Amino acid sequence: MHAVDEALRREIALFRYGLIAALAHLPPGTPGIGAQLRAKAEQHYTIPGTLRTRVAAETLRDWLHHYRAGGCDALYPKPRADRGQPRRLPPEAAELLLAIKTEHPTWSVRQVIQQANSGGQLPAGVRLAHSTVHRLLRAEGLMSKPGAAADGADRRRFSFRCAGQLWMSDVMHGPAVADGRRRRTSYLIAFLDDATRLCPFAAFARAENTGAFLPVFKQALVRRGLPQRLYVDNCSSSSAAS
Repeated sequence: MHAVDEALRREIALFRYGLIAALAHLPPGTPGIGAQLRAKAEQHYTIPGTLRTRVAAETLRDWLHHYRAGGCDALYPKPRADRGQPRRLPPEAAELLLAIKTEHPTWSVRQVIQQANSGGQLPAGVRLAHSTVHRLLRAEGLMSKPGAAADGADRRRFSFRCAGQLWMSDVMHGPAVADGRRRRTSYLIAFLDDATRLCPFAAFARAENTGAFLPVFKQALVRRGLPQRLYVDNCSSSSAAS
C-alpha cells in the first residue's frame, strides 16, 4: 500500500476515535449512549477523505462496537480489494451523492440524482441508476427519514423537546460489595430525562428487581416531579413501568 494511502487510513482512524472517545470506555448499555450518538450525528465535521460533513448515528454505533472489539486498529478503513479495477460508481460520484444527501436529508433518491446531474460536478460519462444510488445511500445510513412533523416538532423515537416528557431508566452492574462473609454484586439504578439529559436520581442497590427499583423511582419523583412517560429497559424491574 502506498504511504499516502496509509497516512489517510491513519487519519481516518484517528477521526473516528475522536468522535467516540467519550463513549468508548463506558460499559455497554450505559443510559444515554444512544442519545449522545444521535447528538453527534446532528453536527458537521471535516471528515478526512470525503466531501461529507456528517456521520450517521448507526455508523457511529458501528465504530463504537468495532473499537470495543478490536481497539484503534479496528477503526482503520479496510483496503479495497478491487483497487485499480473499474467500479460501477466512481469514488468522485459516490462522494458527491453522499454530500448532497447529507446536506438535504429529506430529499428523495430522485432529487439527489437530479441535483448531482445539474450541479456540474459529476464526472463526465457517469450515469446514475436509481437502484445504485439508493443502495449507496442506504449503506451509509442516510435513507432513514427524519421525523419532523408539519408543525416542526421532532417525532423521532426517544427524542423529546421538553423536560419531563420522557424519563428512561436502566440498570448497570456495579462493583461487588461485602455482605457479611459474602461479596454480592451491586446494581446502579438510574433515571435520565431524554430532553435535557439530566439525571433525576440514581442510586446503588443490592438487587435489580421491582423492590429495589421503586425506592429509587420515588426519590426521582420527589426531586423532579412526575414524568409524562417512563421507559424501562428489559430487565427484572420492567414490571415497575406497567
